[in-house]
Amino acid sequence: YQIFPDRFWASGAEGEAHQAASLPPWNGHPIRFSRRAGDLRHRHRHQYTLMGGTLEGVRRKLDHLQDLGIGALYLTPIFAARSSHRYDTDDYLRIDPLLGTSQDFTRLKADLTARGMTLILDGVFNHTSYYHPWLKTKPHFYLRDAQGKPETWMGTGLLPKLNPENPELQAALLQVLDTWPEADAWRLDASHLIERSFLRRLRTHLGPHKLVIGEDWDDARFDLHEGLFDGHTNFAFQRHVLALLNGDCSPETFARRMNVVYEGYPWSAVLLSWNLLGNHDTDRIFSKLGEREASLTLARFLQVTLPGTPLLYYGDEYGMTGWGDWGARGPMLWRPGAHQKKRFQEMKTLLALRQAHPALVHGHIKFLFTSNAQRALIFERATTGDRVLVGLNWGPEPVQWSETIANGHFESGAPGNKSAQGHCGDSITIPPLSATLYNPEKKQQEFFPSP
Repeated sequence: YQIFPDRFWASGAEGEAHQAASLPPWNGHPIRFSRRAGDLRHRHRHQYTLMGGTLEGVRRKLDHLQDLGIGALYLTPIFAARSSHRYDTDDYLRIDPLLGTSQDFTRLKADLTARGMTLILDGVFNHTSYYHPWLKTKPHFYLRDAQGKPETWMGTGLLPKLNPENPELQAALLQVLDTWPEADAWRLDASHLIERSFLRRLRTHLGPHKLVIGEDWDDARFDLHEGLFDGHTNFAFQRHVLALLNGDCSPETFARRMNVVYEGYPWSAVLLSWNLLGNHDTDRIFSKLGEREASLTLARFLQVTLPGTPLLYYGDEYGMTGWGDWGARGPMLWRPGAHQKKRFQEMKTLLALRQAHPALVHGHIKFLFTSNAQRALIFERATTGDRVLVGLNWGPEPVQWSETIANGHFESGAPGNKSAQGHCGDSITIPPLSATLYNPEKKQQEFFPSP
């Protein structure tokens, strides 16, 4: 469950106007506080407009996460910075005072541990802010252009880029990891831009018991095969699901595209990579799906039934909306209406479904049936002792399917299909605009949304 700390829950900040007046500006803009969604989601002001969310606020809302069925909390950067997103680090060794204290962080971690949840922190090691003391005291830590000025992230003039090839910088960044032993895992921001020798050293330094997830919007197979990361941010999943449900990808093509990932990555990395439908850098998934309820259900169903680890961005359990990264960083919805509560319950049910079936957590996948005309697909997830059939139908008519058992092998076909060497196996029917999970052993079929 990913939280953008400033926007989640303010635990009772007082004197915000005075606090804002005492803060240094961000990129020439005075810092301001607001609880208005229009300010917090404003295209130009969102980076220097703060809601006042805190780590204590996150801790107070852990009941919400536990009720939903969350097993791990991923926090975007929490270290001292000047923007609302805090990817412009001023100091890696200090909790941003607007988020709280080191004691607040310790209490949050203790509460997570007591609830059986793990903690993932965001390691922003590709760049810092211009206010990081290293820029003056350790200028050799930074990449320089032909004029001797610091290179910046994507040439924006912001976020001077570090040079992780420098052994002294590598040692300093490893010290950052050691400063926060509470982290059970690290997400590495912009990992595709970071020197591989440092990534290898970082992976070794953390040891086998802490996970490393690399942020890569593209193909990460080489890094994963090399063992630099345990998994990555699987944006391909998001792209393919959106294309499928928005009519820009056929079921047959979807299956082939997903198999590129499943066959190209180490299987352990497939399972640990994040099946995300949105995050702080993307449009909200419900907006991208045209606010179609059935499409949201199908997208979530794929998120929990396809191989990988579901990543839920805060508020998506309620179907929050928003365009652009600024729109996706609005204040968390804490007073849901009837429709939002229904979406929450559906997400909770889906996450519980995943936990109830080992095959959905670490089972292998085999696509059994795709129909471009019917807009349907069916696949199998199977592991030792557990096997399920998963079907989706986003067409206007019911879809029927059966598996024929011939010489001990399963083959897909139309209902009632038989051969000289086989007999008809399990048969399922999928209503229009719905998904189903079928347990062959128990002969049980569940539908989403519920009939």
